[in-house]
Amino acid sequence: MQRAFVEVCRRLSFHEVADHNHPDAAGVGPFPQNRRGRLRLSTAIGYLLPARHRPNLTIAPRCLVGRVLVAGGRAVGVEFTGAGGPEAVRGRRITLAAGAIGSPAILLRSGIGPAAALADLGIDPVADLPGVGAGLADHPVTRLLLVPEPGSCDPDTPLAQVVLRYTAPGSAEFNDMQQVIFSHVDVAGLGGDQAVAAVGAPLAIGLPVALERPRARGRLQLESTDPRIPPRLQLNFAADPEDLRRLMAGVRLAWQIAHQPEITRHMHHVALLSASTMSSDEALAAYVRATVTTQFHPCGTARMGSADDPMAVVDQHCRVRTVPNLRVVDASVMPTIPRANINLTCIMIAEHVSGWMRDQT
Repeated sequence: MQRAFVEVCRRLSFHEVADHNHPDAAGVGPFPQNRRGRLRLSTAIGYLLPARHRPNLTIAPRCLVGRVLVAGGRAVGVEFTGAGGPEAVRGRRITLAAGAIGSPAILLRSGIGPAAALADLGIDPVADLPGVGAGLADHPVTRLLLVPEPGSCDPDTPLAQVVLRYTAPGSAEFNDMQQVIFSHVDVAGLGGDQAVAAVGAPLAIGLPVALERPRARGRLQLESTDPRIPPRLQLNFAADPEDLRRLMAGVRLAWQIAHQPEITRHMHHVALLSASTMSSDEALAAYVRATVTTQFHPCGTARMGSADDPMAVVDQHCRVRTVPNLRVVDASVMPTIPRANINLTCIMIAEHVSGWMRDQT
């Protein structure tokens, strides 16, 4: 299936790419992945594991962080709940790296965010930073599911090996679209028995269509001061007309790819979509709105910006504005969403900031 996808994309006039890490790379080629065999080399493996022996490092698992402790306007510690109950740890520098959902939620519970919203929750404002929780961005993705012919779906094969990166027709954003082919999709994982019944098979071949530079932005808001209650996320996927247009064009391209002979020999039919749906803008827009979901790349909820930007939360060194000794080092700080999976960018941010922190020691 992976080879067939490459052959089809080449025949549809997309360039073949040897290295998608090149800034000008556009077309189809191997999907860069930080893995060895089937093992993904996570930051826990690549960075934390070699440092576990250090005497100045304590790893406290299964802890739920409530808030940053602020005294005299400065961050002085973190309050959390561990196996032994509520605890507090103090430090000369406090760094949040809880991700674009976790970090802004911690900031808000700490009184760092839009003052009026904090007051509504009974939180005493420490720093009025309206950008905390605002600007939520993600890569919206919809998909085609292909019901496979017997023997064409092997769950023991790698999920995705190649990627097509291209510019949507009529778009001014270079490489604002991404498509891959999934050799196997667990349909029950998408929606249980109801999804299996709708698709007509427990395993499917997937053709995800992702928008890499969406215009729409969402928001993260606290539902409660209790850290056990997750924040409310408003993602606004496909709410912007240009986002919807590009996703619809991407689905039409995926439909074209799916019906090329290299692919059709492996599939029985496309589930949940028909030629009549594809020929109707209204019906296709409804399909996109019904199926669009997250690519799990949230960012921008405590974004970096200049001192005169009222929505900026951190400066160019990821230091929280007006709260000394406090940093946010994760995808929250991204001022714009990268036109690619954000894992490598997150690692780059962490490497830069750790270097700056080391130099300040």
